[in-house]
Amino acid sequence: MKVTVNPTTCIASGNCGRTAPRVFTNRDEDGGFVSVLDEHPPESEWAAVREAQDLCPSATIHVEDD
Repeated sequence: MKVTVNPTTCIASGNCGRTAPRVFTNRDEDGGFVSVLDEHPPESEWAAVREAQDLCPSATIHVEDD
């Protein structure tokens, strides 16, 4: 799995950081916009990443299966 985000579409809802905090962060100093902590998360995080993708109101998160 490879995780990427489109920072230009992020609306800083924070859903991703709450849902998959080991993969995404929404730091206040960045205005709450998403950053990816781990582009290739372990399989144990895949379900949380997919849930974060589904919950993202701006479709900012993109997941590619390897």
